Amino acid sequence: MMDYSKEPVNDYFLIDMKSFYASVECIERNLDPLTTELVVMSRTDNTGSGLILASSPEAKSGMVLQM
Repeated sequence: MMDYSKEPVNDYFLIDMKSFYASVECIERNLDPLTTELVVMSRTDNTGSGLILASSPEAKSGMVLQM
């Protein structure tokens, strides 16, 4: 059996960044991040046609990607 008493003890804090930016935008706009279809996009002059930077879980469920 392994003796864990000699192992270092540390605290870790993790943030799941999935949809975090979109969720923050929803909260800033007094919207529910779990039900709002929010997509944060880049400007088209930077990418040619726009780039999705973040999206809420609700927006992801109904998203149709075009290639």
